[in-house]
Amino acid sequence: MAEVKTYPDSRTQLLITISALTAVILVTLDSTIATIALTRIQSTLAASPEQITWVLTSYLIAAAVMTPLAGWLADRFGRIRVMEASVFFFTVSSLGCGLAPNLELLVLFRFIQGAAGAGLVPLSQILLIDIYPPEKHGPAIAAFGIGALVGPMLGPTVGAWLIEYISWRWIFLINVPIGALSLIGFALFARDHIKNIAHRFDLKGFFLISTTLTAGQLALDRGQLLDWFSSTEVSIEVGLSFLFLYLSLVHVFTTENPFIKPEIFRDRNFALGTAISALVGIFLVGAMPIITNFMQQLLGFPVLTTGFVSLPRAAGNIVTVLIAGQIAGRVDPRVPIVVGMSLMLSGFWMLSQADLNTSQTTIALVSLVQGLGSGLIFLPLMLLVFTTLPEQFKNEGAALFSLMRNVGGAVGVSVIQTMTLRDMATTQSRLVEHVRPDDPLVTMRLPDFDLTAPFSVAGEVGKVAQQAAMVAYSHTFQAMLIGGALMIPLCLAMKIGKPGVAGEKPPMMIIE
Repeated sequence: MAEVKTYPDSRTQLLITISALTAVILVTLDSTIATIALTRIQSTLAASPEQITWVLTSYLIAAAVMTPLAGWLADRFGRIRVMEASVFFFTVSSLGCGLAPNLELLVLFRFIQGAAGAGLVPLSQILLIDIYPPEKHGPAIAAFGIGALVGPMLGPTVGAWLIEYISWRWIFLINVPIGALSLIGFALFARDHIKNIAHRFDLKGFFLISTTLTAGQLALDRGQLLDWFSSTEVSIEVGLSFLFLYLSLVHVFTTENPFIKPEIFRDRNFALGTAISALVGIFLVGAMPIITNFMQQLLGFPVLTTGFVSLPRAAGNIVTVLIAGQIAGRVDPRVPIVVGMSLMLSGFWMLSQADLNTSQTTIALVSLVQGLGSGLIFLPLMLLVFTTLPEQFKNEGAALFSLMRNVGGAVGVSVIQTMTLRDMATTQSRLVEHVRPDDPLVTMRLPDFDLTAPFSVAGEVGKVAQQAAMVAYSHTFQAMLIGGALMIPLCLAMKIGKPGVAGEKPPMMIIE
């Protein structure tokens, strides 16, 4: 006889939701808050520009390796136990980061942070779906969306304030009280009441996939620094990534019980949804650093101003996530996704029209528009993906969905930055070609320009570099506008279906 699923009472649901959202904010806030502090950390710990990048790289590599493992761990040991352990180690490692006396220890604790926090976002997402009945899934995912999307968008603002008025160490120490609150909530109100599913651990598959992700992440993070394929290191990393990707695919399709089960991709919504998730990572997560650089380096916004100008993005997110939660189940989920994508693309169009005199108000408006758009994408996409996915694949599916968004973000950051820098150099070279004494336009527009005076030449070179950078940023935003439009056909190809059933379901998790 099939086991009847029961749900916790409303008070317990609320307390578990608060604990889960606290865990989500803990991880997502930390994914962006460290970026803005790299310069301060570098000066305090006397690190070189190449060394300081490991503060970010170590976190990303650990998260990439451990994210696909989250589903298996949850099936084997119980979702709540895994989440409690993750929050504990993330909190302890955050304390270690904040107190680290040297770069080596900081990188070590950042690696532990990334490994511990990798599973918290996908497992929290499935936990909230499981503790609420189907008619409340919309508000539940809306609550999750607020934590998952607002966290990284608040990161630059919170980080800028902490760095400006306290210390960069507090971008890590702030995690300690947040983590303690989440851990207490899980320990008091959430329990695993199922017999753990004893899947055989596919060590070979995990090794192949981990090597693929590690080599790929290293190549993406260090490619721009080492000039990509002119570097032997990057060439080796790219080669290893493709080799182990091929071996991983062969293993997945020829092994009886692989680490990642190919059957999960037979669900059309899941397959398309993970592709859209990766694209969202590229065009939202990947765009954040380049937009921040645009504001600080080209428009001259101070760090604190940059943080506050980015704040409307979080506000827009909250508004539309709540709206999406209210209309969930009443309208075709593809409608808000397409509207959200259109708003996101509108933001890129506005950025592509920007110039060196663009005001803070205009950038704040762009942040608001894109925040409104991303809030409409997230929740309906989650409903489409996980409503039709068979129950036995939900832990693994959540981990893969989150992994693809992270991989997309990593690829987006590297590709967008490389594209912008190369375009900047090409454009500057073209502009400089026309600055010569025999060009009558130069004589007419710059009558006081003296090519024999170093100070005069340096001033004009600076202006040319600034204009070249503006052209490059404009081209980048145009490319993101065009590329982002590819998500719309993928969304329309998804279907509205009944909850997935693939064979007999395993016992459900009952939390009380």
